[in-house]
Amino acid sequence: MKTLISNVDAPMGEIMVVDDNLRLSHELALVLEAAGWSVRCADDGESLRAQVAQMVPAIVVLDLNLPGEDGISLCEWLRRTYPQIGIVMLTARVMGIDRTEGYVAGADIYLTKPTRPEELLAVVRNLLRRSQVAAPISEQSQTLPWTLHVKALRLLSPQSDMLSLTPSECVLLQTLASANGVCTYVQLFDRMGSEGLNDNMDKARLEVLVSRLRRKLATFEGQGFEIKTAHGKGYVLTCPLAVKAT
Repeated sequence: MKTLISNVDAPMGEIMVVDDNLRLSHELALVLEAAGWSVRCADDGESLRAQVAQMVPAIVVLDLNLPGEDGISLCEWLRRTYPQIGIVMLTARVMGIDRTEGYVAGADIYLTKPTRPEELLAVVRNLLRRSQVAAPISEQSQTLPWTLHVKALRLLSPQSDMLSLTPSECVLLQTLASANGVCTYVQLFDRMGSEGLNDNMDKARLEVLVSRLRRKLATFEGQGFEIKTAHGKGYVLTCPLAVKAT
């Protein structure tokens, strides 16, 4: 992409560009910013998940060939967790089977590299217009946080749905909420020692606790709150969580 398109009348919105090619990612950001959008970049799935947990973008421009978790898996997660997001797959894969797999995973548009700036901007405008018309998520649900009430052992959603927790589950969520991104196994073992988890126990004990809590969180399916595994590292929440001790 060599041409910058200026359009002061473009609707404002935030876009995430997910590509491990930093030069291309920078060029895409320049094109989109020149047209009036705010842009954030991520170079892998872990960075994408962490940034989306802080603020959900209107549109994600997603490469398929990424280190670690690939674009298909990330697209499926985005579509399942944040169904309102517009997803543009921008990839060098040109085979028909790849295009079909992308749409099955939940992509709205499948573009192949290289693509013209004008085409990308037209796609982004159309997706943003669609999301504004649909408005599937209320403004209140976007601004109110998830809240963990420690003393009451309860998790409260932005829609005021409430889930009762055990002490161990509450400590687990509190520890995850205090982490900046991924909460490591070591951090969890240290914090939860008083709950029966320590360095001498296999992490399978922790996985059982997480699995049990995930089953309970299925009550909130579709509301975007999940505990995700950061393979080989620990766990991360997909949404910010406010903690109230009293």
